[in-house]
Amino acid sequence: MRLALVLLLAGCDWSLHRMQEQPRCEVDGTLDGHPCNLAPPEGTVAMAEPAAAPAVTRALLERGRDRFQRFCAPCHGVAGDGASYIARTMTLRRPPSLVDARAASLSDDRILTVIASGYGLMPSYASAVPPRDRYAIASYVRVLQQREVPLAQLPRAQQEEANRWLH
Repeated sequence: MRLALVLLLAGCDWSLHRMQEQPRCEVDGTLDGHPCNLAPPEGTVAMAEPAAAPAVTRALLERGRDRFQRFCAPCHGVAGDGASYIARTMTLRRPPSLVDARAASLSDDRILTVIASGYGLMPSYASAVPPRDRYAIASYVRVLQQREVPLAQLPRAQQEEANRWLH
């Protein structure tokens, strides 16, 4: 019995690197010479249609701010700059800034995918954040990325509203 257990354990691959360094398919990329974006088989029906992007309104941005503060700010910081208590205690890999040039260059679709699927150490929030709220968060992140817009460049209605907040 012991011999069988020893042989069984000897045949196992205990490398943790296999899980950490798995090949992955990027959008529009290839893996082992095969394209990552494959067309679905003829005659198949999608299980769920992707949610249409809602119009960016004040209500959507306020919802995005609320959802961002609940789900994203604990790691990414209230300002989205990656400065939070949790981030300071993470030694393996800290959450990135969402307001730097690299994050600002990401497409909205990429931000939505990261929220839904996770990335690196960030888990998937698909079960906690419904699609409409993901759009709200992505829209709010875009607002955070525009922190230094001169007041004179805003439309007249927003200038008046901003002046009411400033005075």
